[in-house]
Amino acid sequence: MTSAAFAAPDWPAHHSRSRPDAVAVASADTGERVTWRELDDRVGRLAAGLRRAGPATGDRVAVIADNDPAVFAFQFAAMRAGVIVVPLNWRLAVAEMAHQCEDAGVVAIVHDPAWSAVATELSAASGRALAVIPMASLGDHPDPPVGPQDHHPDTVTHVLYTSGTTGRPKGATVSHNSIMWNAFNIVGATRIAAPGVHMLNPMPLFHAGGLNVLSNPILLFGGRVTTMARWDPGAILAYVGDTANGVTHLTTAPPLLQMLVDDPSFAATDLSTVRKMVIGGGACTPELLRTFAAKGIELHPQYGGTETGPAALVLEDGLERAMTGTCGKPVMHTRVRLVDPDTLADVAPGQVGEIWLKGPAVTPGYWRLPNEDHFVDGWFRTGDAARCDDEGYYHISGRFKDMYKSGGENVYAAEVENVLVDLPAVAEVAIIGVPDPRWGEVGLAVVVPVPGQEVTLEALQIACEGRLARYKHPRHLEITDALARNVTGKVSKPALARLYAARYPG
Repeated sequence: MTSAAFAAPDWPAHHSRSRPDAVAVASADTGERVTWRELDDRVGRLAAGLRRAGPATGDRVAVIADNDPAVFAFQFAAMRAGVIVVPLNWRLAVAEMAHQCEDAGVVAIVHDPAWSAVATELSAASGRALAVIPMASLGDHPDPPVGPQDHHPDTVTHVLYTSGTTGRPKGATVSHNSIMWNAFNIVGATRIAAPGVHMLNPMPLFHAGGLNVLSNPILLFGGRVTTMARWDPGAILAYVGDTANGVTHLTTAPPLLQMLVDDPSFAATDLSTVRKMVIGGGACTPELLRTFAAKGIELHPQYGGTETGPAALVLEDGLERAMTGTCGKPVMHTRVRLVDPDTLADVAPGQVGEIWLKGPAVTPGYWRLPNEDHFVDGWFRTGDAARCDDEGYYHISGRFKDMYKSGGENVYAAEVENVLVDLPAVAEVAIIGVPDPRWGEVGLAVVVPVPGQEVTLEALQIACEGRLARYKHPRHLEITDALARNVTGKVSKPALARLYAARYPG
């Protein structure tokens, strides 16, 4: 680190001095509460345990675990030890997780008790000797705890995997700097620096949505985050509805938000302590917006992704503006352009263009991938399409990249197509997202069979088993003689979407 650079702050160390007895992290499942003083002590011991276990500065360590305060303690310990965290999505097949471990070059897999067997299986599948370390064991040693360390703000802290349009997952790097600037970006709309902030987080911590939309920003400002291992509508409403818990913030995706409304206990649940809900991963229906407005809760639709902070666009206005379908305006420290993806020129006002982003919260780049494939003069190309209205509000129009969202999870068509095309009966296949009342979108497989061969939806799903996460499996099948193509001969996904729209209205 140069003398001109500021060191990245050590959050637990700072808050253990300024608010030692305030609760930092907690578990809605077990009732455990951890103060900032206790968290700082745990972080020091875990950091010493990490160093004792072998990973060196800059090494990548995978973690597979349910939501729990221990995950945050491990994250901060890794920062203190200079180790890069690679959270694994336990919804994925072992083969998918193994590929991410190989791509990141991880040297160890840290796990909680629930994922011990999978961690061992992952180590065996990797083809090389990966240490398998129970998370709890990292604190069980005689070494003195590691105190706060100076880290350059640009030092990478996480590699968060998001699928790629070519079918290969890409690891978005996250730094001390990008985490902090994302917090500064989101604080205005959500007021997470206000006293008494308490977030209930049932969203998985292996995703930017659970980790960085609100959880890390709230902890940066000294608030409290309570984890819940799974998305359980009844349990969430029971916890939030107990006003003694004082839950002020939540974040989720529209399909999961609808599950809360559909729960039998929703109407009678007291949500009076909840101040803000940040919504990402898709657009809310007017009915959802009205339902929560009637409960006195401000919904903040946002746009972003793993690579973008996540927050890039956030709506700070009220219900009337939200009803127009906008995801708001740019956050303070992120610049936005709408660009014609062919000419690379900015589009005219009101026209649809690809969202390009630049700012300190945006990923520094993908792990082991050249930046020139994804950045132009420092601008990150999202592949998403939007237009900006006369008042400066952005409206998401669709995607230039070939993906859809199912339950808030990105599903890249190429990844699924690469699996299905291996089937002997499949001559060609195209995957598109179609509306679904529960998950927002699900996959439709449009298949050209080999002459004389039969293709069934069951056969496609069996082919995906063990290779792709369940939410990526196609839910519908259409058989055709030929796939629609554009003038260059490429499969036209927009044409396929139009062709089958009437059959899958949602």
